[in-house]
Amino acid sequence: MNSIMETICLICTRVRHKTKQDTSFPKLLVELRRGFKRAGLDLKIRSQTKKFLDTKEFYVNAYYDPEDDQNRETPIEVIIYHNFDKDIVWTNKQITELLVQVFDATVHEYKHQRQSRKRDYTEFWKRVDAEQQFHEYLQDPDELDAYALSIAIELCRTVGKFRALRYMPKFTTLARLKVQEQYVSPNLNAYVSHFEKPISPLLRRLAKKVYVRLMKVDTDHIFM
Repeated sequence: MNSIMETICLICTRVRHKTKQDTSFPKLLVELRRGFKRAGLDLKIRSQTKKFLDTKEFYVNAYYDPEDDQNRETPIEVIIYHNFDKDIVWTNKQITELLVQVFDATVHEYKHQRQSRKRDYTEFWKRVDAEQQFHEYLQDPDELDAYALSIAIELCRTVGKFRALRYMPKFTTLARLKVQEQYVSPNLNAYVSHFEKPISPLLRRLAKKVYVRLMKVDTDHIFM
């Protein structure tokens, strides 16, 4: 995954450089789309207004569709949910925060693409009813593998690779660690909160996978 991470990191870095001053959200969105297109990465980026969000709030989701991939249609879609005033000028900090979320969501979905292509585009998790969906989703082997990568990226960004490795024997403690009132890995915290009581074997598998990802990941290719 280091090669795709390197490409996406370069895209985000160039977009941040080009949008340092006098940038509005529409301009930032245009630069993002251009950046991915120039790099030859086949994905869609769109935005959607959510009125319940504050004017400074946003979150990013992304989706991979194996059927679209198999049919040589655009397989990954990135959606930025927001309630922005289109005319407000963004600060460099806000730009970076958005690009971090885009980087993380996109890398996660490219991991799913790699998983799917290895088994000839079989759907990567079983559809279930709404009550079971989140629980089953987190336990799916592909999601566990993809989130191990996402968690490793978050930890490298917040506490550093080698400090994270030292914390691995205290996995649940690491899940609760905060820096500036934010969890060092929101995804790790979500897993531990969901499966800690009783302690699930799934957390032990996740810890091993995160350790492997931490060992393999090239921190130069993580957008920060």
